[in-house]
Amino acid sequence: MIGYLRDYANAITALGYLFAVVGLFLALNGKIELGVAAMLWTWFLDHWDGHVARKTSHIRRPGAAEFGKSFDGFADFIHGVLFPAVIIMLVGRGAALSFITSLLLVLSGAIRLSYFENVGLTAEARFIGIPVSYDAPLLAVMLLLRPLMSAETFETILALPFAVLSVLHVSAFLEVPAIRGVGVPIATVAAIAVSLALIAISLI
Repeated sequence: MIGYLRDYANAITALGYLFAVVGLFLALNGKIELGVAAMLWTWFLDHWDGHVARKTSHIRRPGAAEFGKSFDGFADFIHGVLFPAVIIMLVGRGAALSFITSLLLVLSGAIRLSYFENVGLTAEARFIGIPVSYDAPLLAVMLLLRPLMSAETFETILALPFAVLSVLHVSAFLEVPAIRGVGVPIATVAAIAVSLALIAISLI
């Protein structure tokens, strides 16, 4: 099993797991901005593993692609579903809205990822519904705005967009293009820039 991590794409996914654990550790220890900054690295690595997988498909060992698909799916659940739900609950401090939003997010995320695992992209390389990969960047942007609001206002402002997003995750009328090609380095630069901004905010 461990041998599958010698595959370039799967090794990148494994590195993403490292940043995911760091992000969860920081957030659960009260350093939410730093946790989200770390999770953004998991987010952009999630795009690189797919990019590398497509570029190295001709040299991948048997079974590596199948393993990588599930391995990547669990990473998607962590950074795109579980982590945002945890942050919403931490910020919400026991509020009913934070519980309901987190429940919707986890259910819709699990449904969406299960669907994608079995159906995949459309023939035009588009996702049906909003991918869960949009959740971490939204979370980061919301936290950049946090200093402009009171704690009570931010609790509500944070939860509501994710409640809407949880519905859009499982909406069949939306088609979203996958981030590929030149979009991957652009997303990487943006994620690193935002993660540095979050680190700066946490030091103020």
